[in-house]
Amino acid sequence: LSTLWLRDTCTCPLCVDPDSGQKNFATTEISSRPPYSRAEVAEDGSLVIEWENDFMSGGPHTSRWTPEEVNSWFRSPSPRISWHVPRTLWNKAKYESLRDQCQISYDDWLHNDDAFAAVFEKLFETGLVFVKDVPTTETEVEKVANRIGILQQTFYGATWDVRSKPHAENVAYTSKFLGLHQDLMYHKPIPKLQFLHCLENSCEGGESLFSDGLRAAYDLKLNQPAIYAQLCDLPVHFHYKKGGHDYEWRHSTIREVQGWVQSTHWAPPFQAPFSPQHNLRGVQTPLPAGSVLQWHRAAKAFQENIEAPENVVEVKLRPGECVIFDNTRLLHGRRQFTASQGHRWLKGTYISPQVFRGAENRLAEKMK
Repeated sequence: LSTLWLRDTCTCPLCVDPDSGQKNFATTEISSRPPYSRAEVAEDGSLVIEWENDFMSGGPHTSRWTPEEVNSWFRSPSPRISWHVPRTLWNKAKYESLRDQCQISYDDWLHNDDAFAAVFEKLFETGLVFVKDVPTTETEVEKVANRIGILQQTFYGATWDVRSKPHAENVAYTSKFLGLHQDLMYHKPIPKLQFLHCLENSCEGGESLFSDGLRAAYDLKLNQPAIYAQLCDLPVHFHYKKGGHDYEWRHSTIREVQGWVQSTHWAPPFQAPFSPQHNLRGVQTPLPAGSVLQWHRAAKAFQENIEAPENVVEVKLRPGECVIFDNTRLLHGRRQFTASQGHRWLKGTYISPQVFRGAENRLAEKMK
């Protein structure tokens, strides 16, 4: 083992601030071969090294590592978390059979750790859960989301309103039918979780729609592999250019890593025209006309799959309900509603992938 590396890993209070958890030195301050006067295994199995003329103390400095820490140096790299929860791919009938397990009261969500952990597991498993009996005030969606972590700020703000208004900057802020899609495909990072808290919903229509993109992707992978491959290969451009905002990014419709579907990317209202050229695997090449035609055929198959009635869960949100869903997996939409009669008002916010990952890690540690 490199003595430079060993000295750099010391986590004593002198080297790592106990309050902030931040290092008090830069690795470059250590000599390339820091001298030591003693290296031994203590009675409790810890590794102890005493450094000579240490740069931090100006004299001797002792570093200590537990047996568990030392063993971890020689194990193959593994994820920080062991979250052994299988993902359930669902159609309408399958999700309805799980619906009761995917619901929790507001009080339990905020104050009952065991109930929260159980529903968070269902959120990981299915990508769709509901919090009931949430007070119908504007700030409650923040409290619900903060149970997982800090909110993801976007150009819409930390929270935003979903209700019909004139000259709307987003089709979601109208009363029109809103087809199945995923939010902010032009943004980086794409929000991991979306929260929609219903404050009012007395209009006729306006039912929320949900479909499992992972299930659709695996369906194509198993039954139409050529179409699946086309959706994995060709990047699709997404953009938002309105009100002084200019965002764009590109994704394949289906993202696969080592044979596993990781996410889907589907947002027809924000899809940009295909570029005459595209960068595929780092090579700038002309985009053949046939590529667009192949993607078009494959995309229609994906769309037919996600929109099939047997694959869509339809929910009329009631005041006091907050739906939470995985925006990298689920597609959501809304039926048209009559804005002239009654009111429909949802309050929304996002959680980023990094914050969601942190919540996974915390729960996994508690479950050990």
